[in-house]
Amino acid sequence: MSATGMQGEAARGPGAGTMLFVDLRVRSLLFGEARKRAVTRAFGTPRDEQSFLVTALLLGAAATALRDLAPRPLPRPSRTGAALGGTLVNTALRGLAGEPSAAMPLAGALIAFGLLSNSIRPTIVASAHEVRQLTRELRAAFGARYAR
Repeated sequence: MSATGMQGEAARGPGAGTMLFVDLRVRSLLFGEARKRAVTRAFGTPRDEQSFLVTALLLGAAATALRDLAPRPLPRPSRTGAALGGTLVNTALRGLAGEPSAAMPLAGALIAFGLLSNSIRPTIVASAHEVRQLTRELRAAFGARYAR
């Protein structure tokens, strides 16, 4: 290859693989620096005495201490309570449907499914739209940065 060919490649700049590697390396260095500063600020451990193991142990100790501050989950209902609640909901929904639903098996479940699907549909449509928009934005960002 001639010297002018090498100059043409150098003028185009680094390749996509090199740029991706450099971006990942810079991100890794920034996260490492942020981790060391956070451990120094939270626990007072000097930077030269920190390792990833020390960081993991200290964060585990902090998580254990914070676990006691977190609210406990609600108690699980008993079988009889769940059966009683299901019967109550089924009776209420059959009351909405009227007399024709008395002979129909699982009418309450069918009505509940219809109500839920009607109320959840806008949320699902909006979420799907956001996912598609995010995909387009990521494709545009990576295509503009790494594609040739």
